[in-house]
Amino acid sequence: MKRTALFFTVAVLASPAFAAEDLCTVKMQELDNSMTVIENLGSPLKEQVEEHKMMADKAKTMGDTEACATHATKALDLLQETGGEAS
Repeated sequence: MKRTALFFTVAVLASPAFAAEDLCTVKMQELDNSMTVIENLGSPLKEQVEEHKMMADKAKTMGDTEACATHATKALDLLQETGGEAS
């Protein structure tokens, strides 16, 4: 019984970490797929998207999956606001 409770507790506590990792990976893949749209963007918006992508890559490298997902999402939102296909 104690093993089952311990296993369940570990699984529940670990699941947010896996979810954040998956979200980071998914958003980065979406962003990579949408990067063809960026070449058609104007100067200030293009730099903003590239900056968020760079920050997401850096956060992922440092293991900060929450910041990675946040920056990748912001970049995708900027692409969607311009009418680009970001999904």
